[in-house]
Amino acid sequence: MLLSGSIRRFDLASVLQFLAQEHATGIIEVRDFDEFGFIYLIEGRVQAISLPMTDEKLGTRLLRAGLLTEQQLSEVLMADTLLSKEEKKAKPLGQRLLDKGYITADQVRDIMAKQTLDQVFALAHWQNGVFEFDESETMPEFTIRITGSVQELLLDAYRRIDEGEMMKTTKTVVDNEVCFGCPIESECSDGIKEKYLKSDVCLWRRMGAIIDDDYERVQDAQKLYKSREANARPKLQTALDSDGSLDLDS
Repeated sequence: MLLSGSIRRFDLASVLQFLAQEHATGIIEVRDFDEFGFIYLIEGRVQAISLPMTDEKLGTRLLRAGLLTEQQLSEVLMADTLLSKEEKKAKPLGQRLLDKGYITADQVRDIMAKQTLDQVFALAHWQNGVFEFDESETMPEFTIRITGSVQELLLDAYRRIDEGEMMKTTKTVVDNEVCFGCPIESECSDGIKEKYLKSDVCLWRRMGAIIDDDYERVQDAQKLYKSREANARPKLQTALDSDGSLDLDS
């Protein structure tokens, strides 16, 4: 991983502009409370965007254009349930339809270009979540390439926002990502939050805001915090119970 962070602190538009200026090649993974997806960049230009939870929108457009049958689309979407995240990352829906021989590159290119504009418009509304950028050693070989300019895609998105266009779906926006949906919130207190709640991680419950599976990162943050606290306030004594919970009275 070369670059990662909170979308609340670094919006996706700024991240995309930075990577475009650096002519970066790699994959941006984005996740929030409603969706996850991938943005594929080659030399700073967008080659494709995949939002697996809403990829059926491409299929719907192909159906309406008479380029795909409902049976063909259902077959590919059903097969999606057996794919791992890495497999979906390697081949977006349009590429999988092409591999099946259900569509041609020329048929889908214009429709995918329009969908890419809509996807960037949707991503411009993201206020929560995280992003991770990796320079993948094996970038997917896209037979269908959009090759979109980041600047042009963002200009279109913000023009639509300025004109008052609304998203078709509602995004979940929360004031505090770390506390959102916390299973032990009833046991928490203002004192605990003041002491252990950081910008994107809770050292008390040892969990991150979105990346709950990234346990080692949280442990490292907790050790670093404890080390700094010990240096600054050597008389402070904080103990962990045998079950791993913090004993604030010891």
